[in-house]
Amino acid sequence: MNMLHSQTQRLLRKVNCTAVSLLIVEDNDASRRLVVELLRAAGFTSLSFARNAEEALEHLQNQAPDLMLLDWNLPGMSGLELVTLIRGAALKPDGRIPDPALPIVMLTARQRADDVTRARDAGINEFVVKPFSTTSLLRAISSALTQKRQPVAEAVVSERRRRKAQLFPGLLRRPESNGKPNPIDTGLNTLRGLISHAGQKTAHKTAKKTDVEAVNQTVLDLMQSHAEAHTFRLRLVELAAQSLNDYMRLFGDHADPEVVDVHLDALIRLNEVPYAHPDDAQDIVRHLKVLVTKRKTTRKAVPKKVAQ
Repeated sequence: MNMLHSQTQRLLRKVNCTAVSLLIVEDNDASRRLVVELLRAAGFTSLSFARNAEEALEHLQNQAPDLMLLDWNLPGMSGLELVTLIRGAALKPDGRIPDPALPIVMLTARQRADDVTRARDAGINEFVVKPFSTTSLLRAISSALTQKRQPVAEAVVSERRRRKAQLFPGLLRRPESNGKPNPIDTGLNTLRGLISHAGQKTAHKTAKKTDVEAVNQTVLDLMQSHAEAHTFRLRLVELAAQSLNDYMRLFGDHADPEVVDVHLDALIRLNEVPYAHPDDAQDIVRHLKVLVTKRKTTRKAVPKKVAQ
């Protein structure tokens, strides 16, 4: 018992138990009482509880706890759905959620790897499997309160990008070299060679002179290639924007938010892909065309209003 007490003290050394307020969201009375007793024995004094997600949102708005202990299986809105709602407030403000970065510890009997992954992806800080020991519970609370984590808005964006990358493979991948030479790289290598050879000693110990005409011609070719690449890129951006416009015109209020987001990401990616990789930029637009074509075949377009 003394060893357990020593462990808990080490875990809570950086936490001011009397100053930290905890919200326990658990619909099972016996489980909730057990958690409360363990926390009080550890030194926590500011404890409140809720039986469902709706009550939890009221507590978040009115009391602003420092940490929430949340059961996965709640009546109505699940604990996982509540986590998603809280984290989403970082991007879409919700008056019921003053702190989207609120540390959250998930309490659940689920212990499969995919359940842990789902909870992590939703935005929980720590995951505790029931039945749990005092040490495991306090370790999770201490970690959630003291460890620095990725800003919530960035985490939500990263997760959305990861999910969209799975839904729309090819569109959001990073460009990879296809091994094909391109005019800009070829021109730069030629220019580098012309300049680096200047001044080198020949077999007769005479310095090579720079071929000024060749350098000038290479620079002109580079400028031309860059201008052509720029024009090509603008055309692709125009096609991507037109794809989004056509999709919105076709589906209107019934448009899939994921498809709209992917178009916006594609427009951003078109500005990120180097000019020296035109094939990668063209692939982005090609994937958009395939995506919209598939959606046209799987979803009914919004019927046009008949003129009176």
